[in-house]
Amino acid sequence: MTLRGRIMASMLSVVAISGGVSTVVGGYLLQWHLGQEARNRVRQDLNAAQAFYRQRLETVEAALRYTALGERFSQAVADGDLAYVAGRLQAVRRSAGLDLLSVADRSGRVIYRAHRPDASAAPTAVDHPLVDVALSTGKPASGTVLIPVAALAREQPSLAERASIRILATPRARANDATQLDAAMVLAAATPVHAPGGAVAGALCARIVLNGNDDLVDQVQNTVFREERYQGRLIGTATVFQDDVRVCTNVLRADGSRAIGSRVSEEVYHHVLREGRIWIGPAWVVNAWYISAYAPIRDFHGKAVGMLYVGVLGQKYRDLTIRTLTIFVLVTLAGLLVAGFAAWALADSVSRPVRRLAAAAAAVAEGDFSRTLPIGSSDAIGSLTHTFNRMAASLKERDEQLHERTRLQLTRSERLASIGRLAAGVAHEINNPLTGVLTFSHLLLEDAPDGSAQRKDIETIIEATTRCRDIVRGLLNFARQNEPQKTLSNLNDVVHKATALTRNQASIHQVNVVEEMDPDLPPLIIDPNQIQETTVNVVVNAIDAMPDGGDLVIRTRTVDDHGTQWAELEITDTGCGIRPEDLDHVFDPFFTTKRPGEGTGLGLAVSYGIVAEHGGRIDLASQVGHGSTVRIRLPVAPKEAP
Repeated sequence: MTLRGRIMASMLSVVAISGGVSTVVGGYLLQWHLGQEARNRVRQDLNAAQAFYRQRLETVEAALRYTALGERFSQAVADGDLAYVAGRLQAVRRSAGLDLLSVADRSGRVIYRAHRPDASAAPTAVDHPLVDVALSTGKPASGTVLIPVAALAREQPSLAERASIRILATPRARANDATQLDAAMVLAAATPVHAPGGAVAGALCARIVLNGNDDLVDQVQNTVFREERYQGRLIGTATVFQDDVRVCTNVLRADGSRAIGSRVSEEVYHHVLREGRIWIGPAWVVNAWYISAYAPIRDFHGKAVGMLYVGVLGQKYRDLTIRTLTIFVLVTLAGLLVAGFAAWALADSVSRPVRRLAAAAAAVAEGDFSRTLPIGSSDAIGSLTHTFNRMAASLKERDEQLHERTRLQLTRSERLASIGRLAAGVAHEINNPLTGVLTFSHLLLEDAPDGSAQRKDIETIIEATTRCRDIVRGLLNFARQNEPQKTLSNLNDVVHKATALTRNQASIHQVNVVEEMDPDLPPLIIDPNQIQETTVNVVVNAIDAMPDGGDLVIRTRTVDDHGTQWAELEITDTGCGIRPEDLDHVFDPFFTTKRPGEGTGLGLAVSYGIVAEHGGRIDLASQVGHGSTVRIRLPVAPKEAP
């Protein structure tokens, strides 16, 4: 992947990960918050519905107490004045919205029914529980009771017909074999009627049948939910259950009718009616999910006989969650789009100069050191570009220096090679005549009288001829006409022998010779005689450079140069040094800085040839007035060498 691609991928990954995490976490928190809000709402709505339920029961009880406290009414009950009692009870029944309202005498005998004025007076079994409490204790009694449909039919056939609800099968509902309700859930209240003297003269009993009576649930909906709708459906619903069957509800079926007779789920039934606990959470209600709350309804004796339910449509909260998550996702995608453009721009601003740098670096690697780049900024890229330009300029300068140095080296090597070939030819041409001259001069010397002028002249000829022979031998050695005889040798031993040969000359010139030999120096494959000759030549030159004395340090050591092992011989003097303009000619034949007659100029030239023949290098560094250093490097013998 390219640099631009990596930068863009990195930025987009950061945005995608942060956006994805924000969406997931935000969605979870939103869903939890909305769910918590819905639960809190239905919990409050359930409290309101329970308050309405209790208020309805308390309203019935209050109407009875208010009626029973009337002095004239209590006197009429005590005297059996049914004309006044009937008129009063009819008014109370209408104002309080009571389904059943009756009055009994002190023995529990019903003397008048406001809901059936034409019915004959007779004891009514259904009234006994509450009427008995009111007559026996002299105090009001109220609560939820279940009345069998058959008993209700004797009181009011129309109410019995309304209470007998057919049980319907709905999805996710609790399984039950029953098909019809055989009892009615009733809000009932009874209060004693006291005679003017304080004695109990009778009791009033009122009942509201909840089966099929939608007043309570509609009151909850109108007051709590205020007819709020979502997508055409009521947001909030309320229901009164008798056992697990809806007996009054504003939950609607698909056809728009009230879902009377439908059942609750097994989970809710077990939690509320079996365990007697409030249940709050999502629940399937007839044909949709609602955030629901259920509370048990207990009868006069405290037994759970039904449930009170309120719920809000879950679709609203789910759609709100989905819309919000969609917005989160769209914001994340928009962020990715914006980040993509920003990443492209940033990546391009970074990768473009980097590509230019890479192209320029490739050109430099191919030898084009003239490449320079414009510095467009002062940031890290600008600093890198500036550094590259400096590097290219430095490489160009060093390349020019290297070319010049190589040119000089090649020139010197070619000159040495030419001189070597010339010297070889000259040496061969001169060597034979010199040998003849020297031979015949020795023969003439034998015949010359001692002390004669002739003898002295012949000795002069022999000395000059011998000098010429030595020069010719030097030329032959420089021209590598003598093949080296290489053996496995110790450089320290060779150098020590060469030093011993020159120690007398060093002593004469008051030169202090110091040897620093590496005892662990590996063996070399060399011609010890030629390396000894080379060492002698260099040491003699060093001694000659210190006519007034000085220090001569001879060192050997192992050097690692880019993974190649070398044995290095370093000879350092404290002599007069060599002028810079003469350094390039010190290895040329016949070049010497000594006075005439003190040297032939072949010592270093011969040494150069010997070292080159051994695959080594010889270098000289010098500073006028401080001395010179000659370094000779020879390759270390391979381990498998004999």
